Amino acid sequence: MKKVSTILALLLAGSAFAQLTSYDYNRKLGAVAKEDFYSIPLSPEITAHSRSGLNDLRIYNISGSDTAEVPYLLEYQGDKTEETPIDFELINDVSHLKCCSFVTLKMSKSKVINTIQLDVLQNNFDKILSIEGSNDNREWFTIRQHLRIVGFDNGGVSFRSTSVSFPSAEYSYFRIRFDDDSSEKIEVTKAYAFESTTSKGQYDELAIKNKQQTENKKEKTSELVLELPDNYMLSYLSLESSSKSDFYRNINIYRSAGTYHTPKGDQENWQMVNSGVIISGEKNTFTLGNEQSKKIKIEAINYDNQPVSLDEVKVFSEKVALTAKLPAGGSLYLAYGKENAAAPVYDLVHFKDKIPAALNVVTPGKEEQKVSPMLNASAEPLIRNKMWLWVVMGLVIVLIGYFALSMLKKEK
Repeated sequence: MKKVSTILALLLAGSAFAQLTSYDYNRKLGAVAKEDFYSIPLSPEITAHSRSGLNDLRIYNISGSDTAEVPYLLEYQGDKTEETPIDFELINDVSHLKCCSFVTLKMSKSKVINTIQLDVLQNNFDKILSIEGSNDNREWFTIRQHLRIVGFDNGGVSFRSTSVSFPSAEYSYFRIRFDDDSSEKIEVTKAYAFESTTSKGQYDELAIKNKQQTENKKEKTSELVLELPDNYMLSYLSLESSSKSDFYRNINIYRSAGTYHTPKGDQENWQMVNSGVIISGEKNTFTLGNEQSKKIKIEAINYDNQPVSLDEVKVFSEKVALTAKLPAGGSLYLAYGKENAAAPVYDLVHFKDKIPAALNVVTPGKEEQKVSPMLNASAEPLIRNKMWLWVVMGLVIVLIGYFALSMLKKEK
């Protein structure tokens, strides 16, 4: 019986690590002395080894034979843009019979805006309008004409579009002229714009393993291929040229999504992630959508101009961190690297207001690949070889069966 109990205890202890072994990688987190919220920074190497777009990240607390999943919040630490509403004061709501009506909007402080949102009292309307600007409410300048707002509510089906966009403008007053010739006058109850503010985020500059530029004279293009050490998450790149001549070139940016087989051999599967213009003498930046890849291709369209050397390029990855309430006393592991994993759903997302603004940091340790923390280094080849796992499981089953039969014979 003692032998059976020992075997069962070993099986229970092994099951505590079964969830970890379903991931390609894991890292032991630093010691936690007090249960509290902590920030866990993820290096570019951790995000590079994610198999499911960071959906496979998990934190496990292993205590004895128990394994518990620890909820977390995923935070991208790049640039953040916030839009603050700016209310207008409505003045001079006037109309001309069978012609048009005017609403004048006064700003408390002039700002550069390019969108105005209108709240309309009526449910059903279709109006053509124009917008003007003034700094003294006397001399008016046309900003844009032939704009349209629409709203309808019919038997439970409703739709409303009351936002008007125009070229960026800075005035103390804005006047909206509604065409009332073919529709009833509407009443604007409120108007507001949005002020966008961007705070600078945190990024890691990625090492470039190799870069090679080639010229395609037939297509009149230059191609710069960058090879990175790992399958990094790509946020943006900056591109400059040491060329002394002035230039203005359209470019396309691609990431490699792997290779595919053809009768002529393996071909790179290039997927476009951005396009734009590179200008001489400027630091040109292009977003890459946080896509993962080991290779980037930049294609410059030369037309009939001399090729430009794209020699000064930098690639950046957005910093990412996990926020979690970590328990004290257990063994905490960060696991990742699992194909087709679904993003976890935690209640913690509804209690963000309970998380302190300042957090202590717990740093992940050295990366282990397909290694169970309960086994020492000499036993690692067994856990990595599936055949040995089946052999061990078979021996355990035989032993349990043997002892069970022995007990039955004794009782008889």
